[in-house]
Amino acid sequence: MKMRFVLGFWVVVWMVCSSACSYINGFDSARKVADRFFEDRFENGGVGQDEYYSKVFWDNTDAARWQNVKKLVKLSLGELQSYSLLSWNLQDKLPTGQLSGTFVVLVFETVYEKGSGLEKLTLLKQSAWAEFEIVGHQIDSEQINEMVLKGIEKAAEQNA
Repeated sequence: MKMRFVLGFWVVVWMVCSSACSYINGFDSARKVADRFFEDRFENGGVGQDEYYSKVFWDNTDAARWQNVKKLVKLSLGELQSYSLLSWNLQDKLPTGQLSGTFVVLVFETVYEKGSGLEKLTLLKQSAWAEFEIVGHQIDSEQINEMVLKGIEKAAEQNA
């Protein structure tokens, strides 16, 4: 009886350790993709190369509108100067009718030439053999909000 308890104890310890290692490895892999994404922005300018975004992103995003968003970000903020990770979250989703795989959400504080903001990258790894890819990218900045409000005011003035 004691042998079963000891064996059971070690099985539980092994399961917890392997789960924790998988969790940390998922974060590390996603963070490396995000770091490459930001480093590419330093080297090439702009909001980021389209190659980092997944097929899922493009299936749900109008390419012309995305180009306009990128222009708005560049006009409002200028070039990226620095980034630092503020928080992260990892979640595994089992196969369902929707997306499945390992999701990692990384929230960065970003500093630009003309202001700062928060950027949230949602990355997805759909299989053990795949690499993480960006499925969501949200930029929240006071400067972008001001630019959008100016556009709304201008449109309202023209229609008045």
